[in-house]
Amino acid sequence: MAFINTFRSLHSASPLDANSTANASIAQLPANILEAFIPGYSIISKFLFEQLGFDITLVVSICFLAFGLVTSARYMWAHAYDWFETYFMSFICIDSDDDIYDHIMAWIVEQQVSKHSRSLMAKTGRENAWDTQDGDIDEGEPDPNILLNFSNWDAKVPPRFQPYFGRHRFFHRGRYFVFSREAKQMMYSSTWGGSVFQTDETIKLTCVGRSAQPIKDLIRECRDRYIGKEKACTVVRRPAPKETRSRGRSVWTKVATRPSRPMETVVLEHDQKARVLADINEYLHPSTPTWYARRGIPYRRGYLFEGAPGTGKSSLAWAIAGVFGLDIYCISLVEPTLTEEDLGLLFANLPRRCVVLLEDIDSAGLVKRQDPEEGEKVKETEAPAHIGAEIAKAFKSVQERNEKAKNNPQGISLSGLLNSIDGVASHEGRVLVMTTNFPDKLDEALIRPGRVDMRVSFNLATRSQMRELFIRMYTSDSPKEVSETGKTSSVLDGLRQRANGEFANGHSDTKLDNGIFTPPASPRDITAPVAELAQIAAEFAQRLPENVLTPAEIQGFLLTRKKEPLKALNEVDDWKDKLLAAKAAKSKAAPARSGSMNDQAKTERKVDDLA
Repeated sequence: MAFINTFRSLHSASPLDANSTANASIAQLPANILEAFIPGYSIISKFLFEQLGFDITLVVSICFLAFGLVTSARYMWAHAYDWFETYFMSFICIDSDDDIYDHIMAWIVEQQVSKHSRSLMAKTGRENAWDTQDGDIDEGEPDPNILLNFSNWDAKVPPRFQPYFGRHRFFHRGRYFVFSREAKQMMYSSTWGGSVFQTDETIKLTCVGRSAQPIKDLIRECRDRYIGKEKACTVVRRPAPKETRSRGRSVWTKVATRPSRPMETVVLEHDQKARVLADINEYLHPSTPTWYARRGIPYRRGYLFEGAPGTGKSSLAWAIAGVFGLDIYCISLVEPTLTEEDLGLLFANLPRRCVVLLEDIDSAGLVKRQDPEEGEKVKETEAPAHIGAEIAKAFKSVQERNEKAKNNPQGISLSGLLNSIDGVASHEGRVLVMTTNFPDKLDEALIRPGRVDMRVSFNLATRSQMRELFIRMYTSDSPKEVSETGKTSSVLDGLRQRANGEFANGHSDTKLDNGIFTPPASPRDITAPVAELAQIAAEFAQRLPENVLTPAEIQGFLLTRKKEPLKALNEVDDWKDKLLAAKAAKSKAAPARSGSMNDQAKTERKVDDLA
């Protein structure tokens, strides 16, 4: 009814009144629109008009108009930028599982983008025990009467700042780059049957231009800078967690970066070290793969380091990796989550040249299979009873294997290891090093020629090795006198000269191409003059029995007196007597062993004679 009355009044109005009504309707148009977007706007505006005497419709309309313009501009800019990025920019993406990710992040941390960005992520200043890039706080020489307190030590190392997730822009060599960092939460199935959330991170490098060559040059520059800093270090890698391997990503993970071990610190006959290094050097030569291929020989090389615990088997593997600048890949065959399929995947994802270390393979259950011809011959009259005993033994063996398979369904068998080492699809180009304390326990198929090309025996310490250990422990390692790990040719020449007796002090003057010392020098206080050190070392070696103690035992004794050679000489007799007495008591209490324990039994008899 009200609508009809209003319509009649408008219809009966004069032309002037009609124009006034039209102008009022137009003036009220913004208010109607605002009422549609903001419920109750008319009541609010009326209240403010009565209280303040000011109509806010115009102000609100201008604000809405500005908001619409800004939103439209942002929308158009986003589409224009996406179009420009699609057709006139290039980019490269890197996953966090790749080594290039570490190279890029280490370079970004040092650039201005990490210093001037307003969106940063703080991380601990030192990443591992060997990281000295930020430098340890110089506290001088330690006082033996004062105990160190490391409660606030980490606070003295400044934190590292790197760009946070999102986009960061920077200029490099006159080019415009965009560094983007993204993280996604992904759910994966775990080994225990449930699901776990893990963060997958990627970085994206973008530059202006239709060619990605500037980004490639930047990545190469970051890689060279990163490798240059770690040229005197050895990278240690181990198998990635089961969840990571199962989803098809990187199967190897970097666990540490340690200073390369100088070959001079490995206690082994110099001619043996020279022989191993010369063999590996020839194998790794770029022309060797072609030589192998033309003759139809698989391009593989395997080494077996055998000897008692503490004789330096693993140390030689670490030193080999440092001399040739290779990464070392460590595999434990007794890891519960490692299957034969995983082992094949690990070997398939090895780089072209690397050192693969399988430690203590005798402890992985890969023992020698029993030869049926080794049994005693049975008389014809005892044949039925013997057959019954063999059948019962076979049934018992099957039951034991089934029970073992139930308790531990996963594991590495001998055939699985052999297929991974030299199967049809096995990896080529790697240096395989296996260590064992009891070589006689190993199956012949594992150590046959072609799988093990060279066997290196590590014996107990001789007097020359004791003397070398003593001299190395107490020789000053200042930059002018430090023994440095150098090129393979220099190391080989030094080892050959020492084998011929040309170096009495067990040190050489080899040098790296770039002058980097490894490991970092740590000055020591030597209480005895250097000229008298060789005489003290000779007397020290004469007081210890030969081929009875391991180098690790002697080194452990010297480490507790690492700055007092005269004290070590005076106390060695008492330490030797106590150690030999403990070994004699242990050998009498232990049950008799046979087979592979012959060498250890001989040592124990020698200990009994000395005790």
